[in-house]
Amino acid sequence: MTSTNLPVAWKAILNWRANAGVAAALLVLPLAAASATLVTPSGPAVPENLLRIVVHLDAPLSAPLDMQHVQLLDGAGVPIKDAFLDLPLAGRDGKSLTLLLHPGRIKTGVGPNVALGPALHAGQSVMLRIDDPQLGRGVEKRWQVLPPLRQPITPQQWTLAALKRGSREPMRVMLPAALDGDAAPLLALQGPDGRRVEGVARLAPGESEWRFAPARAWRAGKYVLRVHSQLEDPQGNRLCAAFEQAQQSAQQCDDEGRREFIID
Repeated sequence: MTSTNLPVAWKAILNWRANAGVAAALLVLPLAAASATLVTPSGPAVPENLLRIVVHLDAPLSAPLDMQHVQLLDGAGVPIKDAFLDLPLAGRDGKSLTLLLHPGRIKTGVGPNVALGPALHAGQSVMLRIDDPQLGRGVEKRWQVLPPLRQPITPQQWTLAALKRGSREPMRVMLPAALDGDAAPLLALQGPDGRRVEGVARLAPGESEWRFAPARAWRAGKYVLRVHSQLEDPQGNRLCAAFEQAQQSAQQCDDEGRREFIID
């Protein structure tokens, strides 16, 4: 009996089985690979004492990142030996990966620093390369290396662009050095009424400018830019201490940073 002569009920069964087979085949297809959307620091240069690099993904990886597929290359394309700790840290949502450069090579006078020297040297160029098969496309990011940055974060050194009452132009805060790529929510504005100003905050490319688009027009009065005590830069410098500072890791940064300004 050909399929064209089958009763309607049999045809329905065969169609269901065929469709089920297709569905089963789809179930065993591999998941789409994740891809990197951004690497921070995203600017063209980093200090010699860079501590961490963050890879931002469009989806979590199916397995931990294999550090055998992560390299930091010097200007000649030669891998820098023991540049990273073998400990990639996944963000809470799995869509970011923090790569830690060996802190012992950064801190002056510490064993690995004495034995191996810093992984990065001012004046050279370096390139991050990740070719883990879980990533649909390999990751490459190049930086020029600048002298080390070993100072605490100081909001008083930031430049605040003037704002006009009645406008909704974004507030711009220019920073002397880049912040961590996820630092935007750690800055907030307190308005003349003492409440948090509603709006959207983000870091501009390069992470050295904070921008805040208010939900409503600016009002006249005194504002306070409040900086969370846990704010850090990619070198591990904080508000209360530089990464190189003695006992830095034991210090608790409890006090927030503050900048006051007035809109006339």
